[in-house]
Amino acid sequence: MKSENIYKVMVFTFLTAFIFGGYLLENVGIKYVSEGGNPLVKIHISTYILMLTFAIFTLRKGFKTPIINLKELSTAWLISLLSIIFVIFYGLYTSGMSGIAYLVNTMISPLLAIYLLCQLSTHHKGKLLSLFAYLLFFNAMIAILEFTLGKTMVSVEFANFSFFRSSALLGFPLNNALITAALAPILMSYTRIPYLIYFTVVTLALFAFGGRAATAIFIFGMLFLIMPKIPRFIKSGFHTSKMRFAIIQALAFFAFIFTTLIITLTPIGARILSKLHIDKSAEARFNVYILLDELTPIEWVFGASSAFKQNIDFYIGINVIENYIIGWVVNFGLIGTFLLVFTCYSIPSKLMTRSNIKLNVALIVFILVSVTNNALTTKTPALLFLFSVMYLSRAIESKTKI
Repeated sequence: MKSENIYKVMVFTFLTAFIFGGYLLENVGIKYVSEGGNPLVKIHISTYILMLTFAIFTLRKGFKTPIINLKELSTAWLISLLSIIFVIFYGLYTSGMSGIAYLVNTMISPLLAIYLLCQLSTHHKGKLLSLFAYLLFFNAMIAILEFTLGKTMVSVEFANFSFFRSSALLGFPLNNALITAALAPILMSYTRIPYLIYFTVVTLALFAFGGRAATAIFIFGMLFLIMPKIPRFIKSGFHTSKMRFAIIQALAFFAFIFTTLIITLTPIGARILSKLHIDKSAEARFNVYILLDELTPIEWVFGASSAFKQNIDFYIGINVIENYIIGWVVNFGLIGTFLLVFTCYSIPSKLMTRSNIKLNVALIVFILVSVTNNALTTKTPALLFLFSVMYLSRAIESKTKI
């Protein structure tokens, strides 16, 4: 299978993962989010594409050559794959089919994506990064438009939200916020859109998604990126043509006017002012730690009993655990949680580098945002996108297959 063919498959995979969110599938009659239905339907089409391509490619090339192309990621990749397989079998033993689609969609798909992406040429990797960058910007624009009109593009109702949140293409608002805040620091340099415009649109979109913590963490992450450049700018400035400087001034003025109009003429301004405090949504993220006090020593190690899981709302007032780490402890115990954390972060941590600080900031933003919302407690392409974008950016930077 040539690089061109894998590239086409990956484009289709990322487009389906980005566009066909869970609520869009529900609207066309596929029970992807709601309870009940065939367990096989709970696995996203993008994951099926990755599994099929992985199987075909491995049968043709064998397992050794693709693993060699992973180079320093190969050991982490193999251990991560074995870890998630172990957790899946443990979940089948303790809870049956419940939650297995979550593990396959959220954990297996990013590992398969990395396996296939390492076979691409540098040219195709760059094109995929540009695709990601424009998709993220387009999704942010949709979010702002939805919030301005007070209507989502895809028919969806969130019973646990007391105010409107944009759902855009990625469905669940907090899932949008996690993916947008984490990937924007990397992707904004892979489009022809000026940084200031990209940053402004992303920031407003984060408010539209209702991700207060995501917005704050994203802004601090961007400040961390530009801080090293400030002393150099103060000392020597920068050299540019008069025309380019005029264009930069015009874009800055346009961004300021655009932001002012959006904040004053749309509900986003009211959202910003009304959400600068700890409300019930934020309290739920603190109350979830009560569950840890209620677990027995055996449940800490092997996961909570079914009776405990059925009475979660008795302890914290809601039946949703809005912290994925605690959710993993409750469902899989400390052993399973350790394996899942390793699967999530071993490969991204290997991709961190001193020369590309954007990757480091993106991973830190992802970790901090993920513990402030419950996006990773449900099926999400967040890790698929994080693994892929970090890998592609690192590979392009080094100009070699890593």
